Amino acid sequence: LSGYDCDSDPCQNGGVCRIFEGGGYVCDCPPETTGVNCDIDIINECDSNPCMHPEATCQNKIGDYICYCPPRHVGKNCEIFDRSAPGGIGRAIRPQQDFSSYHARDLEKQRQQCLRNNCPSKRGNIRCDEECNTYACDFDGNDCSLGINPWVNCTAPTKCWEVFMDGTCNEDCNNPQCLFDGRDCEKNLQACNPIYDEYCQKHYANGYCDNWCNNAEC
Repeated sequence: LSGYDCDSDPCQNGGVCRIFEGGGYVCDCPPETTGVNCDIDIINECDSNPCMHPEATCQNKIGDYICYCPPRHVGKNCEIFDRSAPGGIGRAIRPQQDFSSYHARDLEKQRQQCLRNNCPSKRGNIRCDEECNTYACDFDGNDCSLGINPWVNCTAPTKCWEVFMDGTCNEDCNNPQCLFDGRDCEKNLQACNPIYDEYCQKHYANGYCDNWCNNAEC
């Protein structure tokens, strides 16, 4: 209690001030605070690990938290990958696809080609249609991979299937679950033996081990 009344707005963080019958005032504090003036935080919002990137840092606030994101990540929880982001305080934003970018335009062209190849009607026909076995064509309904989506275990913040084999190393995708970014991160990789190249491409991830294809080049 204090000898002052509520005219000075003593209650902080959303607390409601009431005149105390015996003189002074009392603050009715919100659930996450305590103290005479509701100035003590009793809940650490960072305990739930809200920041989604492993390199992000969480700072507790009364009734809230702040994620400090590493470069190339934005969003309230650093959950959005953005190549141009410098990092810093994470703020809630709505991700927007940049249709002016090369990859977005190229993906749209591939999807139009899928329609021309009549891929939607071929999807899931238990037959591998090579012209439809791409990300843009939904991998022919997984007909070419024994019904397994090759990206099902890829949890990188980058959409690795959109930058797969684009000639640029995307470290987020350079792992077995994301198919090593299509080998974009390897340097001076020799070409696959031309005798096996076409065969290995057609039989990639078909559930069988072909020894002549079991190397980095192929």
